[in-house]
Amino acid sequence: MEQGRDIDLAKEKLLGENYALVIVKQGEFLFTSKEKGIKPIYLALTQLGDTLKGASLADKVIGKAAAMFCQLAKVDSVYADLISDKAIEVLKQTGIDLEYNNTCPYILNQSQDGMCPVEKLTTNIDDGKSLLRKVADFLKVSESKQGG
Repeated sequence: MEQGRDIDLAKEKLLGENYALVIVKQGEFLFTSKEKGIKPIYLALTQLGDTLKGASLADKVIGKAAAMFCQLAKVDSVYADLISDKAIEVLKQTGIDLEYNNTCPYILNQSQDGMCPVEKLTTNIDDGKSLLRKVADFLKVSESKQGG
């Protein structure tokens, strides 16, 4: 079964080569990133669009926002090293095959002292397209703070 092999390839590269996000479809790597946060999956979704349909995605950390992006992209299967409870709910509702290593109530921010700002964004959002716009705004703001 192609899909099973794709998720295995994605998971192997993610864990073996220290990637943050790996997306595989029909045995080919569509997207890889070592960058942390929501940006890699946001870029994959905005750059690849419909190409992601039926792909397998492996990610180090999946919160509700990343899960909603997987839903929007119509990926077939997801592996997460760490996944939030809300992300599991989203993926299970969608019927996306899910495999994970660890779970948590919510994703922490980078300083590990509170909820991830993107996870907070999703609190009252259940529509992936609305979330895309909010994440686009969030990334613009956070990049301008970092000067890049």
